Amino acid sequence: MAIPGYRLAARLVNRLPLGHGKLAQGIAGRRQSEQRWVDWASRERTDTPLVWVHGASVGECLAADSIIARLRRAIPRIQIARSFSSPSAATWAGPFAGDVCDFVPPDEPRSIRRVLDALRPSLLLFSRGDLWPELVTQSASHGIPVAVAGAAVRPSSWRLHPAIRTVFRQLYDTIAWVGAVSEADATRWTQLGVPPNRVSVTGDPRHDQVLERIPRLQDVKSVMDWCSGGLVIVAGSTHPRDERVVLGAFAAVGEASAGVRLIVVPHDPGPQRIARVMHVAAHYGMAPALWTGAASVIEDSGCVVVSALGALADLYALAHVAYVGGGLERGKLHATAEAAAYGIPVVVGPHYSNAADAVALVERGGATVLPRKSAAEHLCQTWLEWIRQPDRRIAAGLIARRTLQQGAAASTSRALVPLIRPSARCPADPACLAPPPKPTLRAAGESPRRR
Repeated sequence: MAIPGYRLAARLVNRLPLGHGKLAQGIAGRRQSEQRWVDWASRERTDTPLVWVHGASVGECLAADSIIARLRRAIPRIQIARSFSSPSAATWAGPFAGDVCDFVPPDEPRSIRRVLDALRPSLLLFSRGDLWPELVTQSASHGIPVAVAGAAVRPSSWRLHPAIRTVFRQLYDTIAWVGAVSEADATRWTQLGVPPNRVSVTGDPRHDQVLERIPRLQDVKSVMDWCSGGLVIVAGSTHPRDERVVLGAFAAVGEASAGVRLIVVPHDPGPQRIARVMHVAAHYGMAPALWTGAASVIEDSGCVVVSALGALADLYALAHVAYVGGGLERGKLHATAEAAAYGIPVVVGPHYSNAADAVALVERGGATVLPRKSAAEHLCQTWLEWIRQPDRRIAAGLIARRTLQQGAAASTSRALVPLIRPSARCPADPACLAPPPKPTLRAAGESPRRR
């Protein structure tokens, strides 16, 4: 199947002159990955089944980890190839589960055919829904089943426009199985063209991933030492608009309540972003310390700005309260599940309605929404209420934790095993698809913080 105009557009985009932004980095990474995929296959590919798992960026890649863990237990010696399209995944500090991980190759017929012939995957699995048309089409023509896990489609997605649906309907008809996050998502996937009998509602595998993840407390031990004894606020994945609100609110909180600590973790924390955060903090009379990683020493300050990548999920383990960035802009809110998993209340901006986890948090009382105007003043008031009323804060945190539901990874894995190898069946013992056992949470002889 050829989508009208897509191959020409893809060819032009992949040959654009490169600049220095994220788009350019992504194009360059995809251009260079094709040969690396072929080289890896020539060295490492065995005769066992291989699952190619694709996620657009860090969040989508992490969401698949809990599924991959179960597939490894269900099918011995299975190989896992991981691909992504965002440069942020390429620089991610934490490893993704798998045997090889790289940029998805250019979405052009020759490149895709060459990589598919080298990898010989038994299944192509997309996490969330970042489908690449040529990759889907060529996989189908190779007889490789295509599946989507944790499948979500926003109500406002451009893909739901009638004209777009008409163009892409045949593409979606080739998908063998979809595990939708919710009933509403399942309906939208069938609207896109996936036959209803191939769509199941599984829930969100990202919940399994964040609930099963063991925090690497040793990696943040210096931050633990710095924040010991005080109430800790973590502002994660912040954008510039978030930082103005967060730092302004914290300056007022510091005047009203002593001993409160703030950790700011900017989204894409390059040198220019960090310098901007420091400038905003100085405007409010603060001189934050900079934490660059596990071994760095934190100077005496009530605020820390984090430039290390991949530490946010561990830093949430130290928090009593979380602010999740991006919600001051439409369609930019970052994942709230990582914070909710630690049983802490969350604050988000007003643009949260397209994020299902955030909607559930707000509706049940595990999150507070800032208004569009006077956001800093309202954030300060919310924080002060939680500081002065710990019982209320703890209750909201427990509600946040209970919005996350396990089971999606197991349901997804059960559906995928027959697709990977029709003769393969999960062992009679259902433990092969159960969550892995959790070790005791310890870091250098210390326990996680109690709230």
